This record gives sequence, structure tokens and C-alpha cells, in this order.
Amino acid sequence: MKFFKRLTKKYNPLTTHSVGFSYPNQEVLRDISLSIKPGELVAIIGESGCGKSTFLKIISGIISTSHQGKIKIFGKPKFFSKNKIGFTPQEVSLIPDLSILDNIKIFGLNSGIPEKKAIKKANKLLQMLKLGEDLNKLPSQLSGGQRARLNIVLSILHDPKILILDEPFAGLDFLNRRLLWHFLESLRKKGKSIILTSHLLTETQKHVDRLIILKNGKIFFSGNLEKLKTKLKINYIYELRFTHLSKQTLTEIKKYCAHKDIKILDSYERYLMFGINTERQKSYLARLFQKLNLKFNEISFREPNLDETFLKA
Repeated sequence: MKFFKRLTKKYNPLTTHSVGFSYPNQEVLRDISLSIKPGELVAIIGESGCGKSTFLKIISGIISTSHQGKIKIFGKPKFFSKNKIGFTPQEVSLIPDLSILDNIKIFGLNSGIPEKKAIKKANKLLQMLKLGEDLNKLPSQLSGGQRARLNIVLSILHDPKILILDEPFAGLDFLNRRLLWHFLESLRKKGKSIILTSHLLTETQKHVDRLIILKNGKIFFSGNLEKLKTKLKINYIYELRFTHLSKQTLTEIKKYCAHKDIKILDSYERYLMFGINTERQKSYLARLFQKLNLKFNEISFREPNLDETFLKA
């Protein structure tokens, strides 16, 4: 016990150095180096197919890295510390033909936990997640949100120090997502380190300590939303709807924006969304529209959320 306490004080729960992964004809990840702090809640985001799930499976020990790289759990190689990790896949991994109770017993035994201890631990977690169902029910008798919560419970029966969740909010309604966020925050307060992926960017930014963006197989960004806005030079969103907007005029606007370092984040017919760094750039656009004799209605001028900032990441 004293030795473990020394490890937790000396080392971060998870560190990776130059981790990569490739299929025969495709490189998925390269040179992924990061460190997760004790009690830190981190979201890994990126476009579909950017390697998020692959990275989670690598650090969880489900697949092996195909490149030279190092993964350490509390300063030790990953294969010495697998019991410190709890991995919840996006796909529900419950055994459909067995009761909730039997699922708890089997998943507990797979994690080296005696039946009585697994049931006691599961009951505590089920209560925290407001899943007070009859344990003799089959998983098929539960709602989708209940199965998702049970999926998480079964993956952390061994009380891991690091939780890794792949799209835990996929398909959940607002109430189920809110319940799950509260649960994760309660675990974080107990010192658990949590790594998750999610496509619900604006919601995720409100709860996590750090965002990590994967792009082209590498870490493009690590930090919070304010730091990302500074990196991308997008401090404001400016939305307009024009009375008329020809293709030729749109081409002129795009050339002007490229010259003035103004981002066009979205465009559809007569609608344009600009990402701008300073209010001065807004005045530049006003002069351009006056010169082009364009009439428009201003929809909004405001700070961006993560979804909008991510359009230019």
C-alpha cells in the first residue's frame, strides 16, 4: 500500500510517448504523446475516422500499437497495470441471454473479483446511476439508457484508477446524459482520471478539464476552448443572411476574407457564418458589403461554442 501511494504521488496515472498505429495501407495514429493528471477529465475529439476509438483501445490494452511507442500507467509499462484501467466500449457489451445479476458475476470474475464483492460494488454503482432495477431482469428488458449505464457499471467493478469511455453519451437523451455527467464528476472528485470521446462538443466543453483534438493522426490541440479560440484566431461568430448573393459575389467575399484572415465557417445559399478574431474585422466586412452593394440581416454577433470553433480546427 505504501509503495502504491508513492507511485500515485510521483507519477501521473497515464502517459504515452510517440504512440502510433497503422493498418497495412493506412496510418491511423502517429507520435501521440500526452499525460493525464490524477482526477482529470479529458475529452478526445475529432472527425469520424480520425483514430479516437483506436487510441482508446491501444491505451486500454485491447489492441497493440504497431509503432514503437511507450504507454505507462503510474510509471509502469501498461501490461503491468491493466487492472488500473476500466474500459467502456461504445457498443454495449452485456451478455443478452443472462440476467443483470449473472452479468455482474461474470464481469466481476473476469476482473478477478469474487461474486459477493462484485454484487456489493455493483449495487452501490447502480444506486449512484439511479438504476434500481430487478437484478433478475434480462438486459433486453432495460431501456437503451439503462443498458448504457449498466455497461459502464460492469466495466468499473474492479474500481480502476483510470476510466476510458468510448462515446458514452451516444444515443442518450438529455436526462440520461446529465445523470451520466454527474456520475463522472463524482468519480473525478474521488481522484479517478477519466478519458472519453464524444461528438457532443458544446455539451462536453462545459464538463471537461481539457480537450484534445486529433487531426491527421496527430494531436492538433490540447487545452480548453479559450486556448483553442486563440490558436485558431476565432473570438467571435458573425452570422448574416443576405437578400441576394451570387456565386461571383461569394467568390469575391472569399478572396477578401482570405486576404484579411477572416474565416468562413459555413455557407448555404444566402447564409454566411464568419469566424473573426477582432471587432475591427467586422468593420472590414461592413465596408466590403457596402462596396458590393449587398443588403443583409445580421443574425448574431457573439462568442463561438466548441462546435463552431471546431469547424475550422
